[in-house]
Amino acid sequence: MNELASRLRSQTKALHDAVEQRLYTKTMLAGQLTAEQYRHLLRIHYLFHHDLEAAIDRHPDFFAAYQPDSRRKTPALLADLVVTQEALPEAKSTGMRDWSVDALLGAAYVSEGSMLGVTQVGPLLKTNPAVTSLGGTMHFYAGYGADTGRQWKAFSQLLSDVPAERHDAVVAGAEAAFQRYQQLFAETQATAAV
Repeated sequence: MNELASRLRSQTKALHDAVEQRLYTKTMLAGQLTAEQYRHLLRIHYLFHHDLEAAIDRHPDFFAAYQPDSRRKTPALLADLVVTQEALPEAKSTGMRDWSVDALLGAAYVSEGSMLGVTQVGPLLKTNPAVTSLGGTMHFYAGYGADTGRQWKAFSQLLSDVPAERHDAVVAGAEAAFQRYQQLFAETQATAAV
């Protein structure tokens, strides 16, 4: 693991763990996630990724090697929201629009890490009766499928190319992204029957 990836992993661990717990991880592992909790997760992920992707699109030259079109999560989330007959959340800028490119790279670390996580969560959700009763195929929780390892390796290479003097800003962006997930959970929780 390269130096920046190692720092991101260690310095954001507490925030990562806190977000995992908020996003119904224990409930998912126990096979007890409700349909409304699943819809709530889709809303949270949609709002986060919609904002991140729009912000990244403002810096096409910087993010060219990231290949954002191959990493978009919002189409999968939109498809899942349609399948679950969930109203599309109102996506408004949360401030990522004005983040520096380094902070956005830190947020992308959170986004790409989520694709590693769905490789474990997706199979659990496919056996959860409350989720399967919604019908259709899960798109977001399928992640990158067989391409997950390659996508993560390519992203890790991007991180290894970041000069050391910019590492602090990237880590700060990842921390802010994890905090944004917690904020989105709280903002959208009122509509989730938990």
